[in-house]
Amino acid sequence: MQPYTYTVRYIPGPKNIADSLSRLIKEGKTRDNRENVTEEYVKFVAQESTPVAMTTREIERASENDPELKAVRECLVHSQWHRIEFKEYLPIRSELCAIGQLVLRGTRIVIPISLREQVLQLAHEGHPGIVVMKTRLRSKVWWPGIDKSIEKFCRSCYGCQLVSQPSKPEPLKRTELPSAPWQHLAADLRYFEVAVTKNISSENITSLISKFCLTHGLPLSIHTDNGPQFVSQHFKNFMSEHGIVHHRTTPLWPQANGEVERQNRSIMKRVKIAQAEGRDWKLELNKFLIMYRSTAHSTTGVSPSELLFGRKIRTKLPELIDYNINDFEVRDRDAEQKEKGKIYADKRRGACESDIRVDDQVLVRQDRGNKMSTPFVPSPFKVVEKIGNSVLVESDQGVQYRRNVTHLKKFIERENNDLSCSQSDANKNVVNTESEIITSHKDDFENLNESSNFDENKCLSSSQDETCSMKDRPVRLKKLPSKFDDFVLK
Repeated sequence: MQPYTYTVRYIPGPKNIADSLSRLIKEGKTRDNRENVTEEYVKFVAQESTPVAMTTREIERASENDPELKAVRECLVHSQWHRIEFKEYLPIRSELCAIGQLVLRGTRIVIPISLREQVLQLAHEGHPGIVVMKTRLRSKVWWPGIDKSIEKFCRSCYGCQLVSQPSKPEPLKRTELPSAPWQHLAADLRYFEVAVTKNISSENITSLISKFCLTHGLPLSIHTDNGPQFVSQHFKNFMSEHGIVHHRTTPLWPQANGEVERQNRSIMKRVKIAQAEGRDWKLELNKFLIMYRSTAHSTTGVSPSELLFGRKIRTKLPELIDYNINDFEVRDRDAEQKEKGKIYADKRRGACESDIRVDDQVLVRQDRGNKMSTPFVPSPFKVVEKIGNSVLVESDQGVQYRRNVTHLKKFIERENNDLSCSQSDANKNVVNTESEIITSHKDDFENLNESSNFDENKCLSSSQDETCSMKDRPVRLKKLPSKFDDFVLK
């Protein structure tokens, strides 16, 4: 600016014309606003499409004008089943009855055609599978071909298709043998990612457990994994203060807490569906919980809410509620299903009882650091304690580990005195043979002098000493390290 003559003058901020570079509106901000509006609109449409609860009054109004149910009601009144056009009702006509405009099959409501789609939407809240959805609907409603309708509805669900299992693999396609070396090559790279979760401190977890205890009371015991928040001193103090026994799973064996692991997978499946469909995952999680708690379990035949509260909870689905529950039947079915599952799993896995006992030497499975690592730790461990399938082992250095019995293999030590034993047995046979020869020829040796008798006894005694020395187990030669050569040790 040296070639110029200039004057510095103060201009107030309101009158100052700022440079355009610092005041231009960013283009990205407008684009982000448009994207937010579009996303909010998609969520609004998805939430507004949620079906509302269905009442028996609504079903009665729809049944009054339904031609199919109208024909069924006339057949129930006049007993003219041979004239009905809907032949699906003939095999179950003895189970049907009419109360007003409603048609019932036992205790289940027959849904008119106009409301069947809505019933399927209500039953699929929480995205249950085909089996669970059938169990949920069969106890409440019915219509001809209900199973096929459920299967078609579940298979066509967009969210379920996104998180379902991949298609079955195609048949193997073998690679043809190259006509010359170094024509077709193969390469492989392995990439790992680790996700870190937040807000799982011991203080936060104990606070959540306290809220649960306000509703259901204090439990007798809690089973968790070996996460740092569950083994902290704060968590131990909380368990001790409330008189709760804390059980932890065996390290590296999450199957011991399989129920929680399986529920985590189900919950994550629903969260993924909510994200894919643009819905609020918290609301979808609540729908899944009400669906799970009100649906009869495949093992017990009773819903979890009935077992906990002793009654059925009301849902959006129409139902004739029966508050009676047979606890003995539940226990019998639970034991039967568990035994069947155990027999099938043991047969499929070839399971057998472990022969590992306390004080046994075992090999412990290790994480393979590379392809050349052995599946087991090279040095054997000693079994200190065994409770069920949980085993406490100790290394030569005194370090203890707790592992499942599946991670252990009994160590068979090769005995080193096999050869020495065979040699001592052979020498023993030789001595016995010599003794028999001397005894049989005793009369021939009676005329010998005392010196010869003395020589014979000396030979026999020396032979026996050699035999006894060979029977002893060989001792390894002990040698001190070279660093002690300059010292006199006692």
